Amino acid sequence: MDLKSFKGFCIPCREFYSRDTAEVAKDLLGKLLVKSAGANSICAGYITETEAYYGAEDPASHAHRGITPRCEIMFGKAGIAYVYFCYGFHYMLNAVTEKEGVPGAVLIRAVSPVSGLEDMFSRRKVSEEKNLANGPGKLTSAFGINLEDNGKDLTDPSGDICILENKNNSEKELINIKSSSRIGIKKGRDKYLRFFTDR
Repeated sequence: MDLKSFKGFCIPCREFYSRDTAEVAKDLLGKLLVKSAGANSICAGYITETEAYYGAEDPASHAHRGITPRCEIMFGKAGIAYVYFCYGFHYMLNAVTEKEGVPGAVLIRAVSPVSGLEDMFSRRKVSEEKNLANGPGKLTSAFGINLEDNGKDLTDPSGDICILENKNNSEKELINIKSSSRIGIKKGRDKYLRFFTDR
């Protein structure tokens, strides 16, 4: 991906993701999700909502019952994209967290689009910008993210999907982070692991 158009931004190193999942979920707020589909199609948006998912102690997590073919990626290297198909209709984008062998992932639930809006509108078939990417299935549809992106390295500057941060690390100064229980789950609702901002 050509990052020249994102002056002042850089890709966080793998150590950024190799931390406690909730901390990563909060620190991803305000960062820029970028997906390229060629030189003339780059979609980008500021992350405004995330959810943290752990392992055996988290009944809402795919990794709750241990390693399965679906969630094996959550036990692997941090900074990898975990994309899965949900309800037979939506793709969900996650960033793998924690150290290898310890399951964890952050679901990217919403972004505020800033680039590639024409492509997003074309994919989403909606008329209002606020509805382009204000949900996990909506944002993957808008950005053209699908199972082909599962396993891609979010820290690879030559890849076609990544998350960028401002080099002066000023995102937290611009946003007010709030938390709540996670959405669309039956178990683990007592855990306040959904993080969001009004940005």
